[in-house]
Amino acid sequence: MEREKAPQFTIEILTAKTIDEANEMRLASWLDTYVNDELGVTREWIEARNKDQMSDEVKKRRLERLDDPNCAGWVALDVDGKVIGVTTPFVDEDGCQHVGSLYVDKDWHGKGVGGRLMQKVIDWCDPKKPIQLGVVTYNDRAKAFYRKWGFEEVPDSEILFGDKIPEVKMMREACL
Repeated sequence: MEREKAPQFTIEILTAKTIDEANEMRLASWLDTYVNDELGVTREWIEARNKDQMSDEVKKRRLERLDDPNCAGWVALDVDGKVIGVTTPFVDEDGCQHVGSLYVDKDWHGKGVGGRLMQKVIDWCDPKKPIQLGVVTYNDRAKAFYRKWGFEEVPDSEILFGDKIPEVKMMREACL
């Protein structure tokens, strides 16, 4: 009986070379995850939003963040060098730590990519401070993943992202 090999991927720092592909993978994840016609989060709405996210102005801001010491970023790459995951933690102007974003290509869900990226976020953050994130309320898979990493939903914290997508805050308490 042959033992199944674990999927092969590497984690690297997000760079100008990988930022566009990482953004495209993240935006594709939006289409895979957030469509909810009942709430008016249509494919067309997401595609229009994603088009704005690919503008030269937004790309320029993303590139500038690569040099900001209060921001970080990592990508997961498959054996062919294709971006299969991305995370972009940051510390805001009030000193609050945020996961920022953590997206994994749907074909790589459940294969350890998200866990390796989350570990990078936790290692980068100050353990003496909490870490927060926003997660779409109907994204049960993501909420379960974050709970495994010690995040808990903050009561009465729901907001509308983009005036459409219901999002709840989750917090991971300081560890020291």
